[in-house]
This record gives sequence, C-alpha cells and structure tokens, in this order.
Amino acid sequence: MSVSVESGNKGGKKPLNADLNLVPYIDLLTCMVAFLLITAVWSQLARLEAHQKGQGQAGEDTPPEKVFKLVVLVNDSGFNLVADQDQQPIPKNGAGMYDYEKLGNELKKLKDTHADKTDIQVASDDTIKFEVLVRTMDTALSSRFPDISLIDSGGAGI
Repeated sequence: MSVSVESGNKGGKKPLNADLNLVPYIDLLTCMVAFLLITAVWSQLARLEAHQKGQGQAGEDTPPEKVFKLVVLVNDSGFNLVADQDQQPIPKNGAGMYDYEKLGNELKKLKDTHADKTDIQVASDDTIKFEVLVRTMDTALSSRFPDISLIDSGGAGI
C-alpha cells in the first residue's frame, strides 16, 4: 500500500490531498480467499470419523457376537460372492462381460435374508479396471448396501 501526499502552497492554508492505492491490498485479499477456499475442501476430505465403543461392565465376559461378513471378490473370471463361509462364483456371461445383473439379484436375495446388514466389501486385484469396480459398487448400492468398502483381495482373507 502506498500513499501519495500533496501539499498545496496557496496562501496560509495547507490543503492535504492523500490518495490511497488499494490495488495491492485487494490482490492480497483475493489470494488469501482463494487459498482458504482450497484448503477448506481438503480439510473435510481428510477427516476420518472414529467412534469409541462403549465400555463393558467390570466382571462381565461376553463373547463377541458373530458378524455376518459379505465380500464381493472381483477377478478376471468374474465375481466370487462370499457370504460368511459360503462362496458362490458368478462367472462372466457368454459375451465375456461381467454379469452385473446376476450379481445384483444374488445381493438382493442376501439383503432379503439379512435385512439389518448394510455393509459390504468389494475386493479386487490390481489388474481389474476402475470402471468394473465402479459398476460393482453401483450394483451393491442399488441392492441396498449403502456402506461399501473397497479392499485389496489379499486383505479380504479369502
């Protein structure tokens, strides 16, 4: 910011004219606003929600309840639907394409038998294309499984 001051020499009075250059100040504010907007988006994406489970009463040893695990394994030959300990292969259709319709039907059957189940894991190898994974997740979402996790096939434990 710069200020230019002119002093006039007219008679006994000295008029004071000051011009304040606001352009650098506006440039600084514009850069700051842009920076704050960009960093605000990243701070929300990096947030991880974690909830602490309630503490049990002392002296009680309750066995952990069995969790129904549902995993869709995507590989080169099609899908492998793992429901707890049961595995059901869903091969590619006759045209060599992934059979999303059959996968959706099987997931809807599982949802009907386990209505309280909302989470599903999608496991894949590194060779599977991203579009296949997205369509698999969309199929799981349309089958009423809103909590979808994407994991590596090695981490699936299958």
